[in-house]
Amino acid sequence: MSESSFISDRFYLIYRVGRLAFSVGLLVLLLSISSISKVFFDKFSLAVLGIYSVVSLFIFLFSKRPHLFEFLLDELFLFLLVLKGAFSYTFFSIFLFFPVFFSELFLGGYYGYLSALVGIFLQFLYFIVVYGGFGFSSLIQFVLNGSALVLMMLASKKLKHRFESQERYIRALEKEREDAELYKRLYEISADLAHELKNPLASIKGAVELMLEGKRSDRLLKIVKRESERLDSIIKDFLNLARPFSETKVPVSLTSVVKDILSSVDPYGKRIELVGGEEELFVLADPRAIRSAVDNLVRNALQWSRDRVRITLMADGDWASLFVEDDGPGVPEEERSRIFEPFFSKRSDGSGLGLAIVKKFVLDMGGFVIVDRSSLGGAKFIMKLPLYREEDESFST
Repeated sequence: MSESSFISDRFYLIYRVGRLAFSVGLLVLLLSISSISKVFFDKFSLAVLGIYSVVSLFIFLFSKRPHLFEFLLDELFLFLLVLKGAFSYTFFSIFLFFPVFFSELFLGGYYGYLSALVGIFLQFLYFIVVYGGFGFSSLIQFVLNGSALVLMMLASKKLKHRFESQERYIRALEKEREDAELYKRLYEISADLAHELKNPLASIKGAVELMLEGKRSDRLLKIVKRESERLDSIIKDFLNLARPFSETKVPVSLTSVVKDILSSVDPYGKRIELVGGEEELFVLADPRAIRSAVDNLVRNALQWSRDRVRITLMADGDWASLFVEDDGPGVPEEERSRIFEPFFSKRSDGSGLGLAIVKKFVLDMGGFVIVDRSSLGGAKFIMKLPLYREEDESFST
């Protein structure tokens, strides 16, 4: 039995609060009347209301989803109260509308029909127990009240269908908006890619045209070589970004990957500090993807730092954490949501694909990466991947 998706938890909470307020309020009222005059003292009604208040309190405290039994309990307690005259049959008939209406609204399916059927049966039982049967007027009253319960249930069903239709319409609008944003971003990426390819191609074309005119020189050859390498780098990065997720995962030592990259990267005369690294932290990942992600983070920090880069490795519960910090200008608050977008770059010589590749690879490996402010004054990239242990049963050799 599941709650309809359009019914919020807050709406159900209001119903539970209403039930508790009704039962406790009625109990306090009956106790107040009984304290004034013993003529109105009714042990049966007090006992029923006391039990109902306790049940309402337990439902309020422990029930997170609607269940059929609670609506049937509402009907049963109302029936027990009207038997001893705690309130009249007319009020009983009106109060029955609430469990019937909300059981259909919250639960749907056949539960609304069942709740309405139980309500009609309890009204029938009332006339049998109290009056011993039906007279003409009581039969008319029973039929009218029973029909009202059915109509109330049908009204609830119609209202529920309307809500569900509105929810489907809203979801369709949201999906259309998301699709429009996606296509808009794809168009922007296509334009950015064309722009990134256009500049080096223009340089190569200009250099080749000069050489065809007989103006051959080492400078022109260096331009062709440099721009060709730039084109190759952009295309490789874009292919990495577009590369489908690899299902092949093996235990990889994040510690070894970091140390290997630090031993081979050019520090540009800057200080690189490694904190941690004594413990081997293993993650289940594509070896090429994890190396590419770490390499991009380290190179990005070196490019933006003034003098110092700090890399921290540590186990954090079920996560292997990598912190890459620098003492550069940092990432402004308003740009942090865009820093991982393709082709978003603040450097004139950057393609803007490095951090996008990091984000893609980390998400593919079941982790996440965010950017924050470093205590060094610059940016602090936080990468977390699920920690792999030998006893992990999800990995099979």
